Amino acid sequence: MRSVSIFMLALIVMLTGCNTKESQKNMHTSTVEKAFIGNYTRDEGWVNGKAEGIYRISLGSNGTELSLDETAAPLINPSFLAISPDKNHLYAVSELARPDEETGFVVAFHINDDLSLEYIGKYPSNGQAPAHVSVHPTGDMVFAANYLGGVAMVYKRNEDGSLEATQQIDVEGSGPHQNQDASHTHMVKVSPDGKYLFIPDLGSDKIWTFAVDTESATVSPTDQEFASVAPGSGPRHMDFHPTLNIAYVINELNSTLSVFDYDPASSSLQEKQVVNTLPEDFTEWNSTADIHVHPNGKYVYSSNRGHNSLAAFSVDASTGMLTFLNHTSTEGEIPRNFAINPNGEIVYVANQNSDNITVFDLDTETGKLTFTKKELEIPTPVCIVFYEE
Repeated sequence: MRSVSIFMLALIVMLTGCNTKESQKNMHTSTVEKAFIGNYTRDEGWVNGKAEGIYRISLGSNGTELSLDETAAPLINPSFLAISPDKNHLYAVSELARPDEETGFVVAFHINDDLSLEYIGKYPSNGQAPAHVSVHPTGDMVFAANYLGGVAMVYKRNEDGSLEATQQIDVEGSGPHQNQDASHTHMVKVSPDGKYLFIPDLGSDKIWTFAVDTESATVSPTDQEFASVAPGSGPRHMDFHPTLNIAYVINELNSTLSVFDYDPASSSLQEKQVVNTLPEDFTEWNSTADIHVHPNGKYVYSSNRGHNSLAAFSVDASTGMLTFLNHTSTEGEIPRNFAINPNGEIVYVANQNSDNITVFDLDTETGKLTFTKKELEIPTPVCIVFYEE
């Protein structure tokens, strides 16, 4: 009788443990994530912006629920967003480039407890069409890249979220493609350790490199000064591998992806592989837009505008080199930015011209993406930034 009682007790404990784990699992999958959406708000000729400003949306972590919460802040063409490491502030570019608009702006907001945005101020980007903004990992500095003018900006970030311009970076160059008449800085990417700033320049086929001084909130050219890609490539965005000293650069104009060995001691980038993001038989217009390395380091994804797909690649665990896996339709037109959710299991894609955000399951064992048939209608979305508490 005693042995039976012990057996029953053990069984109850085991079942309780299983139920607890299942409850925890269900709790995880039902978690609602929040994200801010950048977009275009007016017709610029090449894009018919229809949004009202920065949006905030709710996303079920299992991809089954999407909803538009509110217009968090009215702003003209907030096409790229960044959140400070302390989660207190959001920074948006205001992408202005009409003839009577001499400069765009970086606009600062306080993120309130209810995730509403409170305006702090706007700061000239000293160039037209600011296309990217980023915050240093320490939170001490903010950077912006202007597509027009060959200008990037450096700002000191104050405790209240306001900014002070500390430096203007001017670069020059051109290339053989019709879109390479001059430098077009397209991203301001800080290295994972915060020591360096990298600026992909679509117009000159260069990735400019700078050493970062957080004390003075300034940067200075490194010994290498820049890394190059093939003429006519048009480097646009880049990302770093989470554990290997490898950087990946997406090239907009020739739809390729470059793999670089990265030396964190010197900032040096040495290109060692170039892969195509398109099917061999695809001959229509295409340009790439965004690139992300999966948090587990096993996969790299890039977006194709025209082919309207995400290209997936597997990563060699020792060299960081890429092997093509597959293409997945984004179920929309002109996919710009896309985002992998914090747990690495869902991908959200901002389809600019079809006015929708589409949701994909991501198999972390194979890298495969599967459309969940869930989408959110939202005007002209081009940037998705998660708010992680």
